[in-house]
Amino acid sequence: MPSPYVLKNPPLDKNRIQKTCKKVIDEANEDRKLALETHRFFRQMLDENPQDSTAKNLMVDCLKLAQTSKTSILKVVDLLIKLEAAQRQNDANASESLYTQLDNLT
Repeated sequence: MPSPYVLKNPPLDKNRIQKTCKKVIDEANEDRKLALETHRFFRQMLDENPQDSTAKNLMVDCLKLAQTSKTSILKVVDLLIKLEAAQRQNDANASESLYTQLDNLT
């Protein structure tokens, strides 16, 4: 009969959350870079043909994507700040779980 698996560390410890947030930030930066490169491409198309409405629309969509990726980074940083606040509060209130602390912050 197999023995039950017992986690050595909590599934959402501070280091794992920070690692995931770093990955999200890196991916958002890459998305922003690609969106701005694509924007430059459509900008060149518009320089060649100013009447190309499809290129104009796609250029605007690229700018929206670049802004969305920046907003995602800000949300991740906000969550990390809340995590730090929850960790500090955890030192004061050792009996509360991280989930309860995050619920109290929002």
